[in-house]
Amino acid sequence: MKRLVVLWILVFTMMPFMAVLAADVEPPQWTFDDKDAEKELGTWGGQNQLKPLEIKDVKDSQGNTRSVLFTSSLGGDPYLYPGGDSNSCDYDPFDGSKYDTLYLGVRVNATNDWQIYYISKEDMSWAEAQHQNFTVEATGKFEDLQIPVTQGGWNKKTIVRFRIDPGTAANIEAEIDYISFTGVPGGKSPVEPNEKLSTVWGKIKFFSGQL
Repeated sequence: MKRLVVLWILVFTMMPFMAVLAADVEPPQWTFDDKDAEKELGTWGGQNQLKPLEIKDVKDSQGNTRSVLFTSSLGGDPYLYPGGDSNSCDYDPFDGSKYDTLYLGVRVNATNDWQIYYISKEDMSWAEAQHQNFTVEATGKFEDLQIPVTQGGWNKKTIVRFRIDPGTAANIEAEIDYISFTGVPGGKSPVEPNEKLSTVWGKIKFFSGQL
Protein backbone atom coordinates (compact mmCIF):
# COMPACT_ATOMS: atom_id res chain seq x y z
CA MET A 1 0.00 0.00 0.00
CA LYS A 2 2.83 2.37 0.84
CA ARG A 3 4.40 1.71 -2.56
CA LEU A 4 1.11 2.55 -4.28
CA VAL A 5 0.83 5.83 -2.37
CA VAL A 6 4.42 6.72 -3.25
CA LEU A 7 3.73 5.91 -6.91
CA TRP A 8 0.70 8.20 -7.02
CA ILE A 9 2.65 10.97 -5.34
CA LEU A 10 5.35 10.64 -7.99
CA VAL A 11 2.79 10.67 -10.81
CA PHE A 12 1.05 13.81 -9.57
CA THR A 13 4.39 15.47 -8.83
CA MET A 14 5.64 14.78 -12.35
CA MET A 15 2.46 15.73 -14.22
CA PRO A 16 3.17 19.51 -14.37
CA PHE A 17 6.73 18.77 -15.47
CA MET A 18 5.51 16.40 -18.19
CA ALA A 19 2.98 18.98 -19.37
CA VAL A 20 5.74 21.56 -19.71
CA LEU A 21 7.81 19.11 -21.74
CA ALA A 22 4.87 18.43 -24.07
CA ALA A 23 4.22 22.15 -24.50
CA ASP A 24 7.87 22.75 -25.42
CA VAL A 25 8.07 20.09 -28.14
CA GLU A 26 9.20 21.68 -31.40
CA PRO A 27 7.58 20.52 -34.62
CA PRO A 28 9.57 18.64 -37.27
CA GLN A 29 11.73 20.34 -39.87
CA TRP A 30 13.35 18.98 -43.02
CA THR A 31 16.02 20.76 -45.07
CA PHE A 32 17.33 17.82 -47.15
CA ASP A 33 20.85 19.24 -46.87
CA ASP A 34 22.61 16.94 -44.47
CA LYS A 35 24.12 13.50 -44.89
CA ASP A 36 21.03 11.90 -43.35
CA ALA A 37 18.65 13.22 -46.02
CA GLU A 38 18.49 9.91 -47.90
CA LYS A 39 17.97 8.04 -44.63
CA GLU A 40 15.19 10.45 -43.63
CA LEU A 41 13.58 9.96 -47.02
CA GLY A 42 13.16 6.29 -46.19
CA THR A 43 10.69 7.18 -43.44
CA TRP A 44 8.51 9.28 -45.75
CA GLY A 45 5.34 8.04 -47.41
CA GLY A 46 4.54 9.10 -50.95
CA GLN A 47 1.35 7.10 -50.88
CA ASN A 48 -0.86 8.18 -53.73
CA GLN A 49 -0.42 9.22 -57.36
CA LEU A 50 3.23 10.15 -56.98
CA LYS A 51 6.35 8.86 -58.63
CA PRO A 52 8.92 7.56 -56.10
CA LEU A 53 10.26 10.43 -53.99
CA GLU A 54 13.89 11.38 -54.59
CA ILE A 55 16.63 13.53 -53.09
CA LYS A 56 18.25 15.56 -55.88
CA ASP A 57 20.94 18.21 -56.25
CA VAL A 58 19.65 21.03 -58.48
CA LYS A 59 20.74 24.54 -59.50
CA ASP A 60 18.73 27.55 -58.41
CA SER A 61 18.30 30.76 -60.43
CA GLN A 62 21.61 32.10 -59.04
CA GLY A 63 23.47 28.97 -60.09
CA ASN A 64 23.83 27.68 -56.53
CA THR A 65 23.36 23.98 -55.82
CA ARG A 66 20.49 22.98 -53.54
CA SER A 67 19.65 19.55 -52.21
CA VAL A 68 15.88 19.07 -52.55
CA LEU A 69 13.10 16.56 -52.26
CA PHE A 70 11.76 15.93 -55.75
CA THR A 71 8.15 14.91 -56.34
CA SER A 72 6.16 14.37 -59.52
CA SER A 73 2.40 13.81 -59.54
CA LEU A 74 0.65 11.11 -61.55
CA GLY A 75 -2.93 12.28 -61.00
CA GLY A 76 -5.22 14.79 -59.38
CA ASP A 77 -4.90 13.53 -55.80
CA PRO A 78 -1.21 13.12 -54.93
CA TYR A 79 -0.15 13.18 -51.30
CA LEU A 80 2.85 12.45 -49.13
CA TYR A 81 3.43 12.08 -45.41
CA PRO A 82 6.59 13.83 -44.18
CA GLY A 83 8.37 11.60 -41.70
CA GLY A 84 5.82 8.82 -41.79
CA ASP A 85 2.57 7.59 -43.25
CA SER A 86 -1.14 7.76 -42.43
CA ASN A 87 -0.66 5.64 -39.30
CA SER A 88 2.76 6.64 -37.96
CA CYS A 89 5.37 9.38 -37.88
CA ASP A 90 8.85 10.04 -36.51
CA TYR A 91 8.02 13.24 -34.60
CA ASP A 92 6.04 14.12 -31.47
CA PRO A 93 2.68 15.97 -31.34
CA PHE A 94 3.16 19.74 -31.26
CA ASP A 95 1.21 22.81 -30.22
CA GLY A 96 -0.79 24.27 -33.12
CA SER A 97 -1.35 27.54 -31.25
CA LYS A 98 2.39 28.13 -31.03
CA TYR A 99 3.34 26.72 -34.44
CA ASP A 100 0.56 27.86 -36.74
CA THR A 101 2.50 28.69 -39.92
CA LEU A 102 3.91 26.36 -42.55
CA TYR A 103 7.17 27.53 -44.15
CA LEU A 104 7.84 25.89 -47.48
CA GLY A 105 10.74 26.47 -49.87
CA VAL A 106 9.76 25.16 -53.28
CA ARG A 107 10.09 25.48 -57.05
CA VAL A 108 7.41 24.06 -59.34
CA ASN A 109 6.94 23.61 -63.08
CA ALA A 110 3.30 24.77 -63.07
CA THR A 111 1.07 26.92 -60.89
CA ASN A 112 -1.35 24.73 -58.98
CA ASP A 113 -3.33 24.40 -55.76
CA TRP A 114 -1.69 22.46 -52.93
CA GLN A 115 -3.20 21.25 -49.67
CA ILE A 116 -2.20 20.42 -46.13
CA TYR A 117 -4.23 17.84 -44.22
CA TYR A 118 -3.73 17.02 -40.56
CA ILE A 119 -5.03 15.07 -37.60
CA SER A 120 -5.03 16.33 -34.03
CA LYS A 121 -5.48 14.99 -30.53
CA GLU A 122 -8.89 16.63 -30.59
CA ASP A 123 -9.92 14.98 -33.89
CA MET A 124 -8.02 11.91 -35.03
CA SER A 125 -9.69 11.57 -38.43
CA TRP A 126 -8.22 12.47 -41.82
CA ALA A 127 -11.15 14.57 -43.03
CA GLU A 128 -11.99 17.71 -44.96
CA ALA A 129 -12.64 19.49 -41.66
CA GLN A 130 -8.90 19.52 -40.95
CA HIS A 131 -7.32 20.73 -44.17
CA GLN A 132 -6.37 23.89 -46.01
CA ASN A 133 -5.73 24.82 -49.62
CA PHE A 134 -3.00 27.17 -50.83
CA THR A 135 -1.53 28.10 -54.19
CA VAL A 136 2.05 27.53 -55.30
CA GLU A 137 3.03 29.63 -58.29
CA ALA A 138 5.49 28.71 -61.01
CA THR A 139 7.98 31.58 -61.21
CA GLY A 140 11.04 29.71 -62.48
CA LYS A 141 12.79 30.14 -59.15
CA PHE A 142 12.58 28.86 -55.58
CA GLU A 143 9.91 30.63 -53.57
CA ASP A 144 9.90 30.93 -49.76
CA LEU A 145 6.24 30.49 -48.89
CA GLN A 146 4.71 31.45 -45.57
CA ILE A 147 1.31 29.81 -45.09
CA PRO A 148 -0.72 30.56 -41.94
CA VAL A 149 -2.74 27.40 -41.26
CA THR A 150 -6.12 28.66 -40.12
CA GLN A 151 -8.67 26.12 -41.29
CA GLY A 152 -10.18 23.53 -38.97
CA GLY A 153 -9.01 25.25 -35.80
CA TRP A 154 -5.34 24.27 -36.17
CA ASN A 155 -4.31 27.02 -33.76
CA LYS A 156 -6.52 25.54 -31.03
CA LYS A 157 -5.31 21.97 -31.37
CA THR A 158 -2.40 19.65 -30.72
CA ILE A 159 -1.12 18.49 -34.11
CA VAL A 160 -0.43 14.77 -34.23
CA ARG A 161 0.39 14.24 -37.90
CA PHE A 162 0.14 16.08 -41.21
CA ARG A 163 0.41 15.39 -44.89
CA ILE A 164 1.05 17.56 -47.93
CA ASP A 165 -0.77 17.24 -51.24
CA PRO A 166 1.74 18.63 -53.78
CA GLY A 167 -0.76 19.74 -56.39
CA THR A 168 -4.22 18.76 -57.54
CA ALA A 169 -3.33 17.69 -61.07
CA ALA A 170 -1.06 15.29 -62.91
CA ASN A 171 2.45 16.19 -64.08
CA ILE A 172 3.16 18.69 -61.31
CA GLU A 173 6.89 18.56 -60.57
CA ALA A 174 8.06 20.08 -57.30
CA GLU A 175 11.52 20.61 -55.84
CA ILE A 176 11.04 21.07 -52.11
CA ASP A 177 13.98 22.80 -50.44
CA TYR A 178 12.62 22.69 -46.89
CA ILE A 179 9.50 22.12 -44.77
CA SER A 180 9.30 23.88 -41.42
CA PHE A 181 6.92 25.26 -38.79
CA THR A 182 9.57 27.29 -36.94
CA GLY A 183 10.59 29.75 -39.65
CA VAL A 184 12.81 29.73 -42.70
CA PRO A 185 15.90 27.55 -42.04
CA GLY A 186 19.07 29.59 -41.98
CA GLY A 187 17.42 32.59 -40.37
CA LYS A 188 16.36 34.47 -43.50
CA SER A 189 13.97 37.21 -42.44
CA PRO A 190 10.45 37.11 -43.91
CA VAL A 191 10.54 40.89 -44.29
CA GLU A 192 13.76 41.32 -46.28
CA PRO A 193 12.83 43.94 -48.89
CA ASN A 194 14.57 42.11 -51.74
CA GLU A 195 13.40 38.61 -50.83
CA LYS A 196 10.04 39.12 -49.21
CA LEU A 197 8.20 35.87 -48.43
CA SER A 198 5.07 35.15 -50.44
CA THR A 199 2.26 34.93 -47.90
CA VAL A 200 0.15 32.54 -49.94
CA TRP A 201 -2.96 32.31 -47.79
CA GLY A 202 -3.06 36.07 -47.47
CA LYS A 203 -2.53 36.37 -51.20
CA ILE A 204 -5.55 34.31 -52.14
CA LYS A 205 -7.88 35.46 -49.39
CA PHE A 206 -7.09 39.07 -48.55
CA PHE A 207 -4.62 40.85 -50.81
CA SER A 208 -5.20 39.30 -54.22
CA GLY A 209 -5.92 42.70 -55.71
CA GLN A 210 -2.79 44.33 -54.33
CA LEU A 211 0.04 41.87 -55.18
